[in-house]
Amino acid sequence: MSLSAGIVKIIRNDHRGEGNVLLEIVVSLNNNLNLHEMDVKISICIVVGAIVMFPVIVLLVYRLNKKLQSFAISLTNKTYDLEQERKRTEQLLYQMLPVSIAKRMMNNTPIEPEYFESVTVYFSDIVGFTTICSKSSPMQVIYMLNDLYSVIDERIEKFDVYKVETIGDAYMMVSGLPVRNTDQHASEIALMSLDILEIVSQSQIPHIPGEKWQIRIGINTGSVVAGVVGTKMPRYCLFGNTVNVASRMESTSKPGMIHISQSTKIALEHQPDFLVEPRGETIIKGKGVMLTFWLLDHQKRRNCSHCLVQDIFIDQRNTTC
Repeated sequence: MSLSAGIVKIIRNDHRGEGNVLLEIVVSLNNNLNLHEMDVKISICIVVGAIVMFPVIVLLVYRLNKKLQSFAISLTNKTYDLEQERKRTEQLLYQMLPVSIAKRMMNNTPIEPEYFESVTVYFSDIVGFTTICSKSSPMQVIYMLNDLYSVIDERIEKFDVYKVETIGDAYMMVSGLPVRNTDQHASEIALMSLDILEIVSQSQIPHIPGEKWQIRIGINTGSVVAGVVGTKMPRYCLFGNTVNVASRMESTSKPGMIHISQSTKIALEHQPDFLVEPRGETIIKGKGVMLTFWLLDHQKRRNCSHCLVQDIFIDQRNTTC
């Protein structure tokens, strides 16, 4: 400021006529300097404030980043859990309904009843089940049926069959629907029946030592209509004369035997290695007299004691014994 006053004094002494103009210039310069000085002070304050706030901002950003990472991990875990739950739900639905039908239901596709020209239906029940139940507690009945059906369920996974339902000691299966398998349905059910008969006959009733299971099996081939019935607990049900005859084949069968209808016997002629024996004319309730047969074995299975039933030759599988 003193420097500016000296300059003004000199200008007034040396340039009397132009002093006012020069004074205005100096005053303007002085004002500008004051403004710049203020800007510098503000800038310094901002820099100091930024330096002070920087660690705080970094810490806040770090904590926010950690929270975001934790949320992302949690979201990933929840997504995984949701996916696993969805798979479990689908698996449960697939156990209640055929996979193709269940997928159509999940896609909200209407399930119309469908006609199948040729399928093979299987029925079996436990011989002397009422007597066994009389020797067992209700809890033992549940456990023994669960053990038996778990064994059968494991075996049928090896064949192209669909488990329709179990009612008490009755077990119902079918091959040839909902996915058609040309003319293989009869041989699939036949091979499965031989396998089940063998594995069940070797099993003992858990709480009755020395007493083995005995089942009787009935098989019939023909046309059916299949569709989903119900909404609360939907079931894939079969309807038609073929189902009724299969049930009659089972009820008129003998312990440890596989009773088949003439239509099934004809269907098995495409696989000549099946050993079939005529039973003769049998009175079938509601059907009259029918010519029926016993399915005894499979030739390659008989000639090869170490072979598994599911490894026996079937066209689609191309396996040898």
